[in-house]
Formats: sequence, C-alpha cells, structure tokens
Amino acid sequence: MDENNLFLKTIEQKYERFEDYYTLMSSDFLSLEQQSMLSGFMRAHSRDGVFFYGGYDDAERKMVVFLPDYLYEGSSERLTEWFAENEDSCPLSLLDIIVPAAERKTLGHRDYLGALMGEGIKREKVGDILVSEKGAQIIIAAELADYLVHNFNKVGPVRISVKKAPIYALKSIEIQTINLKFTVSSPRIDNIIAGIFGVSRKDATFYIAHGKVFVSGREVSKPDLTLKGGEKIVLRGKGKAIYKGVSGTSKKGKAYINVDKYV
Repeated sequence: MDENNLFLKTIEQKYERFEDYYTLMSSDFLSLEQQSMLSGFMRAHSRDGVFFYGGYDDAERKMVVFLPDYLYEGSSERLTEWFAENEDSCPLSLLDIIVPAAERKTLGHRDYLGALMGEGIKREKVGDILVSEKGAQIIIAAELADYLVHNFNKVGPVRISVKKAPIYALKSIEIQTINLKFTVSSPRIDNIIAGIFGVSRKDATFYIAHGKVFVSGREVSKPDLTLKGGEKIVLRGKGKAIYKGVSGTSKKGKAYINVDKYV
C-alpha cells in the first residue's frame, strides 16, 4: 500500500470510529496535498460532519475534524466561535512566543519550526507558525501545549518566553499583499503561475505536474485550467496570491491579469 492510500485508509478508519461513537474526533495537521486528496475522497464518499480547521480562515495547515450534528451544524468558518464556547473540545491550541527585543528580527519561520523539531515534536503536530513583531504565534496540537510551555524555552541560542492560549486568542492576522498586473496569451493556470512568481511557463508546468500548485485548496493537475476570479493560488515553496480576474484585453488580444500577491 502506497503512502497516499495508507493516509486515506487511516482517516477512513478514524471516520468509522466517529460513526460508531458519534463524538468529536480529529486528525493531525495535514499538508495542502493531504487536504486536497482527502477533500476529494470525502466528497466522493458523501461523508457528513467533516470540517477542515487550522485555527483561522486562511490557515494553510489544517486538521480534519469530525463533528456530529447534535454538537455543531455550522460551517468551517464558524468553528472558532464554537470552540470558544467549548474550549475543552478544541483539538488545537495556541503558543504565544515572546522574544527579547534585541533578537526579534533574527528569528523566522524555519527557526521556530527547527526548534520544535529539536524538542522531538513531529511536523504533523504543528500547524501554522505566524511570525510577529514581538515573536510568534504557533498553532499546535492541544495535547502538546502544556509540555511545550514548560520545556520549549530556546530557539537556537535565543531565550524565549512561552505562554499557552486558547485558539480564539489568536491575534487578528493582517495579510499584506502587493497588486500585480501582467498580460498573458490566455488565463490558464500555467500562464498565471509564471506571471505571479516570475518563473517560465515550462517551470510552471513542471510545478503543476509535481503537485506543487493548489487553487482554493485543491491540487491542480492540468496546466490548461482556466480560473474565474477570486481563487486563492498557492505554489509550494514560492508563495500565495489571490487571483482577481481578467481586467481587460490588449490591442494584441492578450488578457490583462490582476492578482494580489502575498508578501
């Protein structure tokens, strides 16, 4: 059995337990690839009570949460409100990291992740890491929060202060973007990827073929996919953008593309 089938089988077994006991259950944090694969699988098998949740709307790493309808009948976007009222049921927690002022600009996402790995924490137990002016906010599997509060005290040589907080205490995340406009022969995903991230169309096609491109959470498999507008585009290892659509046509018949790229 290959890795993908093993992953799906593991989640399916968890869902079967959910059906048997009809109580809240959750997975570890999933990558974009796993979320895309699992989302298609769940739709194909008409599974109910399935939510993807990472602590905030724009989270990249998310758990799949199985919730019975007697507990919750809302959407994924309202889960934070529900967990605020049912804090003991929340499968993830928040670590608020404070770094000494003199060291704040020296630490980035990789530093925090590497330090967690050094504590023996597996990648699938770590959600998004949000670096801020004063340090970072790290979304973590709830069962590890207390351990890390008492044992996670350094990132490299830098001493840090760690406090546990409920997920609803996550500070408002201000997404910074820059607006890009460029022309393409047609609004296909390979052309758009090339324009946003400054790669060749050949490279864009390579990224698509190797499962690196996601549109609104779903893996893209065909380079000729045409977008409608409003989709979130992710190129793993390169960045994210919101595709706003075609804003016009040039005299030579090329499409003017309008996107907001995350910075």
